[in-house]
Amino acid sequence: MKKLLHPIVMLIIGFVLNGIAWSANIDHPFNTICLLLGLALFFLGAILSIIKIRS
Repeated sequence: MKKLLHPIVMLIIGFVLNGIAWSANIDHPFNTICLLLGLALFFLGAILSIIKIRS
């Protein structure tokens, strides 16, 4: 379980950033940054979790 902590935290942070990007009425650059960082963290966390489960 300890080896999956990092990818799970990345998934949660990515999910939260995507939620902020889609729900907040803030300036355009901030929404774009939140969306891109959230998507990157979400997918990177998913890939890392698959890699760490298989090894």
